[in-house]
Amino acid sequence: MHWDTWALLSILALCAAVICWSAWGFYADSHSGHSSTFRLRLAGGGYLDIPHPPGRAPGRHRTQGRR
Repeated sequence: MHWDTWALLSILALCAAVICWSAWGFYADSHSGHSSTFRLRLAGGGYLDIPHPPGRAPGRHRTQGRR
């Protein structure tokens, strides 16, 4: 195969890996027992927990009344 074919295949594999990693992270976050906080992973290790505002479901970015 030509080098550009290998480059295209590696780009596709990288994109697929990022999509799978993101999907797994969203799935794990939505099914975790910590629904009162939003956990961010820090670059240096560890986590930053941010409490959710009361009355709002996690993962909702728009109000339910507006469409």
